[in-house]
Amino acid sequence: MPMATGRRNHPSPAATAFGAGAGLLVGFALRVLPFAWTTSLARWLARQTARPATDREVLSVLRAIDSGARFVPFRIACLERSLGAVLLLGCRRRSVTWCHGFRTPPFEAHAWLTGRAGEPLGEPPTTTTYQRLLVISPHTNEGISS
Repeated sequence: MPMATGRRNHPSPAATAFGAGAGLLVGFALRVLPFAWTTSLARWLARQTARPATDREVLSVLRAIDSGARFVPFRIACLERSLGAVLLLGCRRRSVTWCHGFRTPPFEAHAWLTGRAGEPLGEPPTTTTYQRLLVISPHTNEGISS
C-alpha cells in the first residue's frame, strides 16, 4: 500500500529516479528469478550493512519508491516496494528488517519493513494483523519466524 506523500515530504527528482530504478529492478527480478534467489540477496544485503537504518531513512526510501512507481511499466505492490527499499538501503550499507506474512480470512499476503522498535513503517495500522512467515534482518537472519 503506497504511502501518501505530501508536498513537504516529496522526494527529490534524483531520489524518485532511484526509487523507480529499484522498483523496476526488483519487479523484473521477482518475475524472472526464483523467489529463493531474491530472499538470498536480501539476506546477503543484511549481512553487508554497516548499521541499522533509522526510521526516517526507511520512510524516505519508501517515499522515493512510491514516487518512482508511477514511472515503472507495471504495478509496484508491497513485495516490490519493500524489497526495493531493502535494496536501496543495502546499497547505502544500512540494514532494515523485511517481513513477509499472511492473514485469514480471507487469505491475504503482505510484505513490509519494520523499524528499530519492531513496528511496521509506512504501513497502515492493520499490518499488525498479519502473521509473520518470513523475517530477514541483520539480527535474525534465519528466515522463518515462529
